[in-house]
Amino acid sequence: MKIIGKKGQVTIFIIVAIVVVAAVLGYFALQSSFVESIPEDIRPVYDYYLSCVEDAVDRGAGILGSRGGYINVPDFEAGSLFMPQSSQLSFMGLAVPYWMYVSGNNILREQVPSKAEMEEQLGNYVAKEIMKCDFSDFEKSGYDVYLEGATASVSINDLSIDVAVDEDLFIYYRDSSVKVATHEVEVSSKLGKFYGMAMEVYNFEKSEVFLEEYALDVMRLYAPVDGVDLTCDTKVFRDEEIREDIVEGLVSNVAFLKLRGDYYDLGEGDKGYFVVDGFDVDENVNFVYSSDWPTRIEIYGDKVVAPVGIQEGLGILGFCYVPYHLIYDINFPVLIQFYDDKELFQFPVVVVISKNQARQALNVAGFSSIESEMCQYKNQKVSVYTYDLNLNPVESRIQFKCLDEVCSIGETSLVGNDALLEDYFPQCLNGFVLATADGYADSVYKISTNEDSVANIIMKKKYEIGLDLGGGVDSALINFDGLSYSATVMYPETGSIELVEDYYNVSVYVYENSSLKFEEINKRECVDVADSGLTGFLGGTHEECYDIVIPGFDISNAVVGGGTSTEYVLENDLSEAFELNINVPLFDAPTSLEELQMNYELVDAEKIYLEFE
Repeated sequence: MKIIGKKGQVTIFIIVAIVVVAAVLGYFALQSSFVESIPEDIRPVYDYYLSCVEDAVDRGAGILGSRGGYINVPDFEAGSLFMPQSSQLSFMGLAVPYWMYVSGNNILREQVPSKAEMEEQLGNYVAKEIMKCDFSDFEKSGYDVYLEGATASVSINDLSIDVAVDEDLFIYYRDSSVKVATHEVEVSSKLGKFYGMAMEVYNFEKSEVFLEEYALDVMRLYAPVDGVDLTCDTKVFRDEEIREDIVEGLVSNVAFLKLRGDYYDLGEGDKGYFVVDGFDVDENVNFVYSSDWPTRIEIYGDKVVAPVGIQEGLGILGFCYVPYHLIYDINFPVLIQFYDDKELFQFPVVVVISKNQARQALNVAGFSSIESEMCQYKNQKVSVYTYDLNLNPVESRIQFKCLDEVCSIGETSLVGNDALLEDYFPQCLNGFVLATADGYADSVYKISTNEDSVANIIMKKKYEIGLDLGGGVDSALINFDGLSYSATVMYPETGSIELVEDYYNVSVYVYENSSLKFEEINKRECVDVADSGLTGFLGGTHEECYDIVIPGFDISNAVVGGGTSTEYVLENDLSEAFELNINVPLFDAPTSLEELQMNYELVDAEKIYLEFE
């Protein structure tokens, strides 16, 4: 054998290395140019396959955008009587998962998809959809096409979506054949850009509660909150009218919200109230609220407020006024949309107003209950049973109140012949179990959860009864004030009333249109006040005077009849009757404040009579 020297060995190694590198580069060159090497008579089939992939990407991206970043939506969580929003908003027949919502047990939850989750769902969707590609027209022309199981990886960019599909594709035609294993497409799309904008707005809402701030403005503009009216009329707040006004205000105002940007033009005189600062947006943005969407508006406070000034001994005031204070809990959804003429990305959130205040701002990291901290310490097991007056089970929603804090517990459900809830309550001395159910009056059960473990609650069924006050009554305020239930209506605008079995103090005020007018009062009052310094310390005083101006006002409705009564109303009376007749005494129309005050006093002295038919 011939022995090769060291120099020859080095030369051989160099040659081998060059061959290996060339082979590797050649492999990748062939791979990168493989599509170009497909025979021309087979290329139409492969082009169709790529277009099929692109169509699947387009459809999948459209689903992601319309469903808040989901193709496979999270498990549905139903709402409750107390919190009507579920975990999904129904928008034009499409279930769109909330990014932030209040669960049925009053927990603030979020379900925001990450970009990685969106890419995974889109990849899985594309892999399934391309198996449906229809090559039948090509097969009729003599082509044979075979596909094996595909996998797809996706990268969502601001203005495009890159997709790599791993799938063996075999195409045969006459003497030509080809096998392609990897396929790459790039689809133009703003999905990534819209998602990034959505996350920016969502995090801003979480921390700055700007939607709640606008909602508070709507509440104070469209609904009575705090105030004093100069009037001698009894002021009646009707829940349904207030709710309708608030909903109308939300519909009218939410649609005008904008993010700071260049996608709109402010009209003349528009000071930018509806423009949310902190953004620089170059795409279209919509804020949407519909009166058909589940909205919770709870109103607390006195709904019937008698005027101050007509009571005995107060006639010297020379005027009447009505002070009022109402408290609201408001929950409603807002759908936020980013779009152009081809694409859409939308997600809903629930806006939360509690006791006239916006929900507490949340940091971007996490969520907690919007209930009191006390509600997180439920360690006393309690069994709650809910029945009607005939001891039939009534499924009800259960809350627990301790001092000023209210916790959502759950719902009683049918177990045999009982409606039962067994759950843990916070420990509390002299707390209250609150039960609510459709068609029944709210019920309250006093309990000390550090001792008691069972609550048996009677739910009183509501019955709607027609009203008849006879002739001569143009307008009347009818009030049933019971031990556990109260109802107030204006007659004849409301021709019926809902009552339950209870012991009531009944009062009726009959009104008619009035032309009474009280002129503006201007008077000067003087009082002695203590001097300052040493003189004041020694008891010295001096006179200070000030002017009092009370604006004039009209009395549009004056009391011209009424009376009171105490009645125990039985459930049998309500279930068997269709109408309640009320016999009401009538008075002369007042012509002065003194006569008006006298008529109010007569209402307290006169007796009314009730008869069920």
